[in-house]
Amino acid sequence: MSSHPLIGYYLFIGDFRLDHEIKNFQGLNIKEYFYAVSIHTLMNEILALGVVISLLIIALIILVILYQRQISVFRINLEKERAVVNEKALETANKIFEKWSQTTLEGMKGQITESVRKEFEAKLEGWKIQEEEKIRKDAVLKSVNTLLGKIGEEFSPVLLSGRFGINLKDFRHLGTPVDYVAFRGLSDDKEIAEVIFLEIKSGKSSNLVGRERKVRDAVDQGRVRYEVVNLSEIINEGKDQLKLQ
Repeated sequence: MSSHPLIGYYLFIGDFRLDHEIKNFQGLNIKEYFYAVSIHTLMNEILALGVVISLLIIALIILVILYQRQISVFRINLEKERAVVNEKALETANKIFEKWSQTTLEGMKGQITESVRKEFEAKLEGWKIQEEEKIRKDAVLKSVNTLLGKIGEEFSPVLLSGRFGINLKDFRHLGTPVDYVAFRGLSDDKEIAEVIFLEIKSGKSSNLVGRERKVRDAVDQGRVRYEVVNLSEIINEGKDQLKLQ
């Protein structure tokens, strides 16, 4: 390498006008001149390569910045899309759950209603059978009691004869408002000792109804009398009244 001070100067400062400056100095031989030109060309190439590399680095930085911005935008959009998807998924899940809940509740309600209905029908059927049996028994019992009551009323003079000392022939059946009128001593060709009004009760209660009480009260208060009625007189009285009209 040449030790000429001018060569070293241009190597450090990288002046592109080296070929013009070298000619201004005397004592520079051809070899040094071509060497200086080679250095100049190499420096230009290095400078151009540096410019290209710098441009590439700048372009790469710009691309990286743009890429980062795109990535940021993509992330923002992705988060938005994710939020929308999550919202839609939650909404869809809620709808599915509500539909499932409604369907399940309706199914359970239907099952419970059907179960309650069957249980009610079974109990109702059992109750009907029991009530029908009870009604049947009550009807039979009432019929028997009614029949026994009627039979008892018809045959009660047999039971009452010894109790009241009345001959069976002396019982007269009225039915209403009293069942019997008994004339004690009538069949014995003696003085009638007593006229007795008898009301027969076949049930547990011996209470009298309204008309029966009225008859009892009239007898107890002595509002009883004996009348002999001549039917011919009554008929004649009726004829006389018709003539007067």
